[in-house]
Amino acid sequence: MIEKDEALLKEIKKGLSITADSTAFDDLINQKLLAVKMFMKNAGVSEENMTSDLAIGVIVMGVSDLWELKSGDVKFSPVFFTLVNQLALG
Repeated sequence: MIEKDEALLKEIKKGLSITADSTAFDDLINQKLLAVKMFMKNAGVSEENMTSDLAIGVIVMGVSDLWELKSGDVKFSPVFFTLVNQLALG
């Protein structure tokens, strides 16, 4: 599982335009990564679907949605919800 999260961390950094070798934001990214993965799991996405190529993109999107939030303003994009639903049903 650690290797998968490390690979996800690299993909998320790409999505956020953060240099791969920078570790300055790793703790913050990992917090958001865990939140997105738990949201998806609670929405019904299976462990098998959680590791699909689509899921990787959705996780990156979810973390990106949470990245720029201001206090008290928590929301995912509509496309994130649509893709999570597809993963949960698929």
